[in-house]
Amino acid sequence: MTQTRSPGQRASTGFQYTRTPEGCSCPIHRDGQPVTAPLGLRFAERVHVESIPRHVAGAIYEAHHSYMDSVPRTNLVHHGLCYQDQLLGAITWRYPLIRSLEYDGTRYEGDEIVEAARICIGVDFPNLASAALARSMERFVRRHGRRRGVRLLLTFVRADFDGSMIKALRDKGWHCAGKTETGQAGNRPDKQIRERPKWRFLCEVPAESEREQTSLGRWTP
Repeated sequence: MTQTRSPGQRASTGFQYTRTPEGCSCPIHRDGQPVTAPLGLRFAERVHVESIPRHVAGAIYEAHHSYMDSVPRTNLVHHGLCYQDQLLGAITWRYPLIRSLEYDGTRYEGDEIVEAARICIGVDFPNLASAALARSMERFVRRHGRRRGVRLLLTFVRADFDGSMIKALRDKGWHCAGKTETGQAGNRPDKQIRERPKWRFLCEVPAESEREQTSLGRWTP
């Protein structure tokens, strides 16, 4: 997800993709330009995710992520984002580098929180990111979250985006929880993105007994 704009241009109002580099041989484009769905066509039911190796996720981020082109060092699983069995992007789930976080009056410890650390789409496909994240979070919670005791999902969105992708997932429980402070991490290489504020979005994961009482469409694919 990326937005390129010149000085003075109005801030982004949504998520954009990184244009395909000429001669791109990443896992998405090594066989040519994949087919996407035009605006107005229902496609969400044809979106699915599958686990992919670290090197595949890394190649996608290197080619198409606008400001974080590396794989997180502490990751749990990498998901390939697919439409009609074509690989179009990737998401990495990881433990965030925080000790604890308070949300809605509840304190969550670091090992109870998991972050969608990369949400990267390598094609021009409006609304794919929201549909793919919905599938990805369902799969992650179902296959990993319960046995790991995950209680809170987290992701960050650049503040010059309006967060439309996450806002579209309010029915999945995602809510904006303010902006982060800027500043470089002392134990990691400097990144320009850390000098920009980001929106923090959170999603509480209901316990097993609560999930049974939650609408079927929220926590099942």
